[in-house]
Amino acid sequence: MTSGAHVPNILREENAMLIYLVRWPDLSASLVRAENEERLLDILDQVGNPDDCEWSVYEGPLFIDFRLPVEWSVKDGRRGTPVTPQQVVIENVARIADGSIVEAMQLCLAEGHDGYETGAEVLRLAFPRLHAAIEASYGGVESPDFEEALPEGELRKALHAELERFFTGYWRRAQLGKKTDAISRLAHDMDLPVKLARKYEEIAREPQGNEHAAQKQPKEKQAVESPLFRVSNHHTVNCGPAPSVDGDEAGKYYGYFANQFGEQAVFAYDYQTNEASVRMGDTDWHSAHRVVDGRLDGVILNESEATWIRACWLATAKRH
Repeated sequence: MTSGAHVPNILREENAMLIYLVRWPDLSASLVRAENEERLLDILDQVGNPDDCEWSVYEGPLFIDFRLPVEWSVKDGRRGTPVTPQQVVIENVARIADGSIVEAMQLCLAEGHDGYETGAEVLRLAFPRLHAAIEASYGGVESPDFEEALPEGELRKALHAELERFFTGYWRRAQLGKKTDAISRLAHDMDLPVKLARKYEEIAREPQGNEHAAQKQPKEKQAVESPLFRVSNHHTVNCGPAPSVDGDEAGKYYGYFANQFGEQAVFAYDYQTNEASVRMGDTDWHSAHRVVDGRLDGVILNESEATWIRACWLATAKRH
């Protein structure tokens, strides 16, 4: 499985969305939808460094169940008798009561043939050494059912082989840390693939619009009579008082964002301390969440929010 996997012509149509099977350096894999490999890199980078990943376009069966971790039952149910709403009892909801419903959601292979085939194909593509060990243990059976026990010694050997990219990744990052060129330093400091580091470095090199304005206008003409941008707090009082931001404050960079639900956020970067943080109305304005290497610490974001934070982080790349 390589990043240069063949993509059928039918999938090369304009705006076609592909499903990639991504193997992480540890013993995990992901199914990710993306337009192309460049976009895939951006998506994976929101989670971790994709430099140690392998991927290929996934065209196998796909049947996955999503279940809420909620206990419920039917009281006094009788076979052949319709169930009324009053008989349904919702029991333990502790795992989602704190609001972490998405994080607590359980994913598993669907029951039946298609669900099983999904797991078997993912096993074959994402964990080829373990798959090969299983096939070898069955003595060349054409369609093994993967239900018989595998000798523990062979199992450990195969799993150790599956972690090869994990070991290689540590060696690669150690070598990268010894290099002194700008691209390597950026890749090492932000834990990025070299390809993405090169892309971000090129963005940082491009002159910004305010730099052009500063070059063309005399200092006495740079002053303006009215604010460039003004926005009010759209959140309720339960979210606390919104931060008061002065975009002209020396030594600071600020960014503003509102998602599709109208939830607001403010990015702040201090050029003296090299520290960045984000305040969000939906997580209480008073809480400042740290930004580390372009990623928000301790908060789960959607794609547009994560992209905005990375853009703000890159806007400060020249100085930090």
